[in-house]
Amino acid sequence: MSVLRFFALAGSFALLAVPPARAGDAPSLSVSGYLLSHQTGTGNGSRGELSVDALYPTRFGALYLQDGEGGWALPAPLGFASFGVASEPVWGLGGGVSQSLWIARYGFDLPRGGALSLGYAGRLGDSHPGKLVAANLQAPLGSWRGQDFSLQGWASLADQPRRRSLERAAGDGDWRLEQANLLLVMSHPLSRAWALQLGAGSRWSADAGGGHTAGWQTLLGLSWTLR
Repeated sequence: MSVLRFFALAGSFALLAVPPARAGDAPSLSVSGYLLSHQTGTGNGSRGELSVDALYPTRFGALYLQDGEGGWALPAPLGFASFGVASEPVWGLGGGVSQSLWIARYGFDLPRGGALSLGYAGRLGDSHPGKLVAANLQAPLGSWRGQDFSLQGWASLADQPRRRSLERAAGDGDWRLEQANLLLVMSHPLSRAWALQLGAGSRWSADAGGGHTAGWQTLLGLSWTLR
């Protein structure tokens, strides 16, 4: 699968997740805890996740921290550009490894404060080499009876060295889809600072041996935002 084909796939299937914060936004800080459950080839799995999101704008862009990624974002035509460092945890990769990556993104503004970003990333260091192309999207859909609804998701393509380093089948071709996720998320305000998140959607993930796992996933979260 070529990189151009991946970009087409990302657009047609709305492959999503929270993009880096953009320069020009107001300062912000939020802390969230999530319980994510998903279907696997041998049954069901779940994990907990803690996320700290922060944004500090300046005259020359904005410093951001979001979903394990931190760096610098600048305004750009139709959206923003950013460069940062991201941490991939062991449960997100397979192969019994965790690693840090550099990542460069270009994002496009969407209605209601949403964004679609496309990124290119590589391993920091010599172990477990490889590159990936990522597509992230957050698409607010609107509100109904006080509840906010959005589509969120994320997807990535891995090159052959990355697939080998993560103990996935190398396969043919330079780039292959390694994951795709799509969630419909409802946010219910509990107070001025606290909100409850409920989400459900689909999950596709490449496995060792050349196979893949496809099925459902759910999200239960609680977030606090500094007002």
